Amino acid sequence: MIKQLSQLSQVQNTLQNSVSKPTQFNAALPMKLEVMEKMQGIRYMLKVGNIAMETKSLKELEVGGKYWAQMGRGSTGAITLSNLIKQPDLLKDQNVPLKLSSEVMQQFLEGENPFEAMKGFLSERLASSESRWEFAFLSHMLMSLKQKVLTIPLHYDDESKDGLMQLRKRRVGSEECLEFYSVFSNLGATWGMLWNFKEGVRLDISVMYEGVARLLRENLNELEFIRETNISVDSAIVPLYDFSDSLLDLEG
Repeated sequence: MIKQLSQLSQVQNTLQNSVSKPTQFNAALPMKLEVMEKMQGIRYMLKVGNIAMETKSLKELEVGGKYWAQMGRGSTGAITLSNLIKQPDLLKDQNVPLKLSSEVMQQFLEGENPFEAMKGFLSERLASSESRWEFAFLSHMLMSLKQKVLTIPLHYDDESKDGLMQLRKRRVGSEECLEFYSVFSNLGATWGMLWNFKEGVRLDISVMYEGVARLLRENLNELEFIRETNISVDSAIVPLYDFSDSLLDLEG
């Protein structure tokens, strides 16, 4: 289990580090947007970065909702958005009160029981919460542990890469594996299973966009411990444990 956690951490870091490589072509990667206003018919006013833009969407969008999308240009040269996917509640607010660097996370992973270590750490932090939002967020992390899901907020030097990772032990037939989910505001969500066989490690991983899948195919060979990789695209990836609005709305 401890070894799998460390291996999974390396997979996540490889994915994020590959985005920063100057040789990578990232135009196919998802962009973040927020729905500002619904206008007449199927027209919406969106905020993409610091730019407001009007666009059409046959898909009903939630005003105030945050989405990922792919940006391109149509035959007339107009900007088009495709493959819109709503971000989960886990990313509802970027002001996460607890962010763990890769070094701090490694300390948890190297412990005898990461689940118990996180439980003790959260209990101490909960007692000294400085806001209702911090209390709500930490409470959710504790609740996920009760569902045997470890939720870890991830922090990078470039905060635009920050995200969350969830994992739990799972048995499939006679084999045990580590099931994981991760979500990054700049890449979308991933889901998968990490297997440790005698022959080596097998990674089964699904991502939301083909551009992210291509990024993985080009960079996972850096991880020599992986013997076999199966990469697929799935737009319906969901968290192992989702943060409900009832607690997230306590921010303030």
